[in-house]
Amino acid sequence: MSEQKNKQLKIIFLSSEGAGHINACVGLAQELAKCGHEIYFFNKPSNIGQFEKLGFKEIILHENAVVDDTDDAKKQVKTDNKDDDDQGKLRETIIKSNLLADLSPYDQLDVFDRHKNKNFFGFSMINDIRKVHEQIRQSLSEQKPDLVIVDYILIPPCIAYGQIPWAYLCSHNPLHLFNSQLLPPITSGLPTDNRSGWADFYDKFRKTYQSSLQYCQNELNKHYQCPEVNKNQFLFLSPHFNIYGYPEQLDYTDIITLPENVVRLDGFCRQQSTTTTDDNDNKTFELPENIKTRLSDTVKLIYFSLGTFGSTNVTLMQKILNELAGCPHQIIVSTGQSHQQLSLSENMYGQSYLPQMSILPLVDLVITHGGNNTVTETMSYGKPMIVMPLFADQHDNAQRIMEKGFGYRINPHRFESNQLIQLIQQIFSDKIMIERCTNAGNLIRKSNSKWKACKKIEKLLNNNKE
Repeated sequence: MSEQKNKQLKIIFLSSEGAGHINACVGLAQELAKCGHEIYFFNKPSNIGQFEKLGFKEIILHENAVVDDTDDAKKQVKTDNKDDDDQGKLRETIIKSNLLADLSPYDQLDVFDRHKNKNFFGFSMINDIRKVHEQIRQSLSEQKPDLVIVDYILIPPCIAYGQIPWAYLCSHNPLHLFNSQLLPPITSGLPTDNRSGWADFYDKFRKTYQSSLQYCQNELNKHYQCPEVNKNQFLFLSPHFNIYGYPEQLDYTDIITLPENVVRLDGFCRQQSTTTTDDNDNKTFELPENIKTRLSDTVKLIYFSLGTFGSTNVTLMQKILNELAGCPHQIIVSTGQSHQQLSLSENMYGQSYLPQMSILPLVDLVITHGGNNTVTETMSYGKPMIVMPLFADQHDNAQRIMEKGFGYRINPHRFESNQLIQLIQQIFSDKIMIERCTNAGNLIRKSNSKWKACKKIEKLLNNNKE
C-alpha cells in the first residue's frame, strides 16, 4: 500500500483518433488514476466531454488554430470553429486507400507507399499535427506534466525533443515495437517458425511503409528544425520508455528478450466500453429475450465484429452474415454505421454500436477482424476466436492466435461455402482449446498486470529523474 502513496504524477495522453487507440489509452489512464495520478487528455472541440465523463481532465486543441505571436505576454489561440469529424475523415481515408479490398498482406504494402498512394494517411497526420503543434507546446509549458503518453504513429517534435519525459503507447500488435529480425515482418501475418517469405516482405516493407512513415516524421521534424529519425527504426520510439499491451500467452517473449525500459501489460482493457460515438456504449448489455431462450448446451452464443472500419465494407459484411445465417448458433452482430444496409437472419441480433466489454463475458466464441483491443479483451475473458484479418497488424494477431492454439485464422474474402461454420463447430468440439482459452483468461484477470505496469512507469520516471 505504501507504494500507492508515492508522489502524485501529472500525466497527459495524446491519442490518435479511432476507438481502438482511444480505448487503449483510456484503459491505462483508468489504472493510473486508481494509483492516485492526475490524468489529462488532449482532445478536439468536436469531442468535448468524452474524457471528462470518465473522470479525466481535458485540454482542448483547436485544429484550425493560428497562434498570434505579437503579444509575447499572452499568446491567444484563434480558431475558425470548424470542427471536423476526425473519425469520419479517418474512415473515409481507409475506404479510399483500398485496405479493405481483397489484397494479400504483401500487396497491401503498396497502400502504405507514399509514392503509390496519394491518400497515404501520414500526409494528413502531418497536417493535423502542424495545426495543433503550437498549442501542444504551450500546454506542456503551462501544465508542466511529469509524463506525456503518446499513441500516435507520428510524434509531435515538441514532445519528442522536449524536456518532459514521454512514452510511446503501442496499441498495435507489439511487432511494431520490437522491430527484431528474429521475428516476422510487421503486418505480414507470416509464421514465427518458418522464415519462408520473410526476406521478400522485409525488403518491400522497408521500401514502402517504413520509408513512407520516416519521410512523414522527418517532414515534421524539418519543419520544426529537429533532427531526422533513425532510418533503421520503423516507429519513432521514446528514449525514456515505451508501453504495449499484449497477453503473455500470445506474446513474442518466447523468442526475444524485452529491454528493461519496455513496459508490458496483458492488455489495456478499459473498465467500461468507451467510444467517441455513442453514450449507449457505457451501458450494460441485456441479452435479447428471443436470443436468450434459444440458447442451450448445444446452441451457443457467438459475437461477430469486423471493427469500426471493416464494418464499412457492406458487401463483405453481408457475405459473412449470409454464411452465418446457416449456423445453428445465436449471433450478436456489431453492424457499425452500415446497419441499415445489412440484412440479419433470425439467429442474429445486431446494433450499430454495442458495449463489447459487457458482451464478451456472455459469449462462447468471438469472430473478429483481429484488432489489438478486441484480441486482448477477448483473451482476458477466455474466449476462443476465429480471426478474419483485413489489414495491418490484424494479420499478425490472426497468425499468433492460430500459432498459440487460441483459435483459427480465415481469409474473410476467400473462404469457401460452409468453411466458417465448420470452423465454428470444430472449436465447440475442441475441449482442449476451450480449456486453454479459459485458463488463459483466468490467469490474465488475476495477473494485475495493469497495476504492475503503473508501478513500473513510476519507477522508470523516478530513475529518469535521478
